[in-house]
Amino acid sequence: MEKGFTLVIPIYNKIKTLQRTLDSVMNNHGTYPFRCLLIDDDSDDGSSEIAVQYDRNYPEIFTYYKIVHHGIGSPSNARNIGIRLCDTELIGFLDAGDDIRPGFIDRGCTFMEEHPEYSLYGNACYHHYLNEDGTDWYKPIHYTRDDVHDFHDYIDSFGGDVHFSANIYRTELARQIMFRVEYGEDVVFKFSYIYKFPHIYIDNSTCESVVWNYDSNDSGPWCIQRTNKHWLVEIMDNVKQVVPDFGKEYEFYWDDETQEVRYQRWYLNE
Repeated sequence: MEKGFTLVIPIYNKIKTLQRTLDSVMNNHGTYPFRCLLIDDDSDDGSSEIAVQYDRNYPEIFTYYKIVHHGIGSPSNARNIGIRLCDTELIGFLDAGDDIRPGFIDRGCTFMEEHPEYSLYGNACYHHYLNEDGTDWYKPIHYTRDDVHDFHDYIDSFGGDVHFSANIYRTELARQIMFRVEYGEDVVFKFSYIYKFPHIYIDNSTCESVVWNYDSNDSGPWCIQRTNKHWLVEIMDNVKQVVPDFGKEYEFYWDDETQEVRYQRWYLNE
């Protein structure tokens, strides 16, 4: 594989936010070689035209791919196509409704190149909320530690909010995980990756991406139906399908008394 970073953006009917997301990618154009794959899952709202225009205007950064199929696809399929197309050592994923801050790619990829012992470089983030009166506010999401050496430390550090964008993975490791079509597929991927390759670094010095809340459901049928379980409990159940040992070691449940998600851990080798 070549030195470099590939950013994969799955697209399905994101006309309200796509241009802002792609502009944030352009603002990351620094010294580290990177490309951005736009995987369009047969959008029909005008998103395709926006993505094609960025491919034409900035071919050194963007490459556009159109998936044509009958019925509804999924972000998992689009991301997996991106993984298969990737020919660089490092890979990352960005939703078409999120932004990444300038400097993230250079800073994160340089760290991964200088520290081959780490399997992932990640950052804290901001959640951007739009109030009903039109005002907005940012909620910072930080982890409680930086250097994480095992999955248990990671579980204790993320505080119930899992940040998917603004993470840099090693491509050869990501190909051992891949995405599944299920509720919370992005978090399932990240948890499965960290469980299998647990030496990660989380840079809490700055929030490197913005997650926008008001447009999160505009993809309509692309959203996966979920059960009535708490979202984190359901996602953890899905992780067990990918990593069998995870289910032997952890059990997540909803605590009615504290109104929080708790977990029980069994020690496999003790």
